[in-house]
Amino acid sequence: MGGGRYLRVMLDTNAFDRLDADPEAASELAERRDLRLLVSEIQIAQLEAIPDEARRGRYLALADSLCARVSAASVRATPARADRHEPDRMIAAAADARCDLLVTDDEGLLSYARGAGVRAMDWKHFAGSILFRR
Repeated sequence: MGGGRYLRVMLDTNAFDRLDADPEAASELAERRDLRLLVSEIQIAQLEAIPDEARRGRYLALADSLCARVSAASVRATPARADRHEPDRMIAAAADARCDLLVTDDEGLLSYARGAGVRAMDWKHFAGSILFRR
């Protein structure tokens, strides 16, 4: 990935569970210059909705320190189809439009994204093949 190019990686909300539990991974992401981490307003809203105030604060701090924000608002995955899965479809569409990779442990989102042609992987695969590769 030479020449100043970086991999644009959208982190789904559940990736912050992994980062909070693994300070080494968070530190590694902060140091990596070949990765550009992104979140949309959808993931931020989901983090803001975490009932546990301390956990919510840690996750939002991680998002603020590690990630740039991209908009999912202008990307609609399925017009006129608002239901409980619409946020996942919008995340997948935003990742497809603005990122090289979506990282999620949500099996439904992972399956939907892959089926829609979005490059997506779970955290374990991301950590093993990209984050901690040497």
